[in-house]
Formats: sequence, structure tokens, C-alpha cells
Amino acid sequence: MKKRGIARFIAFAVFLACAAYLGFYVYNAKMSSDIKGKMSATAKTFNPGSKGELKVVTEVDQETGEERRLVVLGQYEKLYEQNKNLCGWLKIKGTNIDYPVMKSINGNGQYYLDHNFNGEEDRNGSLFMDDGCDIVKPTENLIIYGHNMKSGQMFGDLDKYKSESFYKENPVIQFDTIYETGKYQVMMAFQSHVYEENVIAFKYYQFIDPSSEKEFESGINEMKGLELYDTGVTAKYGDKLLILSTCDYDEENGRFVVVCKKLEGN
Repeated sequence: MKKRGIARFIAFAVFLACAAYLGFYVYNAKMSSDIKGKMSATAKTFNPGSKGELKVVTEVDQETGEERRLVVLGQYEKLYEQNKNLCGWLKIKGTNIDYPVMKSINGNGQYYLDHNFNGEEDRNGSLFMDDGCDIVKPTENLIIYGHNMKSGQMFGDLDKYKSESFYKENPVIQFDTIYETGKYQVMMAFQSHVYEENVIAFKYYQFIDPSSEKEFESGINEMKGLELYDTGVTAKYGDKLLILSTCDYDEENGRFVVVCKKLEGN
């Protein structure tokens, strides 16, 4: 009887632990969903009456001597006022991806791995831009990271691009910086992983500002060699790329990556 009682106690304890974990998981998912809903509603509220209080003066153009001034888009002003770490918004049709993109002002890229837009601890984290990227003095390429959540939140739906048929139905995505809107054409999807620092290999997560046409083409060829299917989309030196990266559970430290090319006029 004692053994049976102990077994029942252990089983009950395990049940309580599982229930607590499930409750915590559901709570976090709901909290993130609620925050997302409120932010989406705010972002859709265009503010045409803006007087430009949020103008940002950047460096002086060395050739013309003119100052380049950037103004936060009306639809993002309220969110920007709430959190100056907001750098853009990413939306992909056919997925749950419709989120703000953050970039820590102090350069702590790890912060948004486990914090939400409101600065609260959140296992879902946020979508965030690589510290080496810049939207004020734009780097050639922009890299955005996000967790591959089983709930489908953050980049939980990004791996839908492992399917060529899904790509064909959703070949264009929307990424706005807080200063300008933009549309990007999906160019390739591939699986990779994070390398040790001393390993000599092409590391897509360092492909931010290729210094020459040769370096750019080399990077494109490296990624093309990994692509899961041929989209027929190519890029030339000078094109702006958007690289979306999330965890891939097919291997240790695996990553799933979607590379997009900015469309002209956007």
C-alpha cells in the first residue's frame, strides 16, 4: 500500500507540474497575442496630422553638404513614442507573422530574446534586428531574428517557406522601417546553422555590409547552394536584402533562413 501511495503521490505531483507548465505556456501565448492585437490596432491608426516632432537628423551628406532628415511614419508614431527601440514592422500573408521589429538602442541584441514590446519578460521574446544593421544610415542588408515558437507566434510560421507551393502563393512580404514602407520579394529559403567563431565558413548572419561586388556575389552563391528550391529570383550588387532567421530543430544549433530582395520603388 505504501508503494502504491507513493506512486500516486508522484503521479499527482507530475500532473500538477505539467498543468502548471501548460498554464504558464497558455498565459504567455495569450499575453503575447493580446499585446500584438493592441499594437496592430495602434499601427493601423494613421496619423496624418503629424507635425514632424519625431524628425531625426542624421549625418550631413559629404557630397551635397545637405542634412538628411527622417520622419517617423504616421502609423508608427504612437508605438514609437511608447518604445524608442521600435525600428519597423514585418507582415507576411498566410502566416501569423504581423509584428513590430525591435532594435535595442544600447546594442544589447539579446534583450529581445526574452522581452516583449512593453519590456516585460516573455518567453516568446520579440522580433529583433541584428545589432550590426542600421535603418538610419541603411546597411546593405537587414537581418531580423525571432523564436520558432510551437504556438506559431513570432517566427513559428516562417518555416512554411520550406514548401515551394507556399512560396508561390506568398512570394512578396511587407517590411516597413519606421521611416519608410517596403515590399520584398522572397529570393531563397535554406537551412543552415550557427558556426563556432574560429570556423572558416560563410556565415549568413554576418552578411550585412559586403564590401565589394565580389564579396556580395560570393555570399549570394553560398546561399544559393543551400536553397531548398529555385525561385528564379536573383540579386545584383547594390540590391537591398532582408534576411529572416529562426531556429531549425532538424540539427543542433540549426537555423532556417528566408532571404528577400527589396523591390524597386519600395
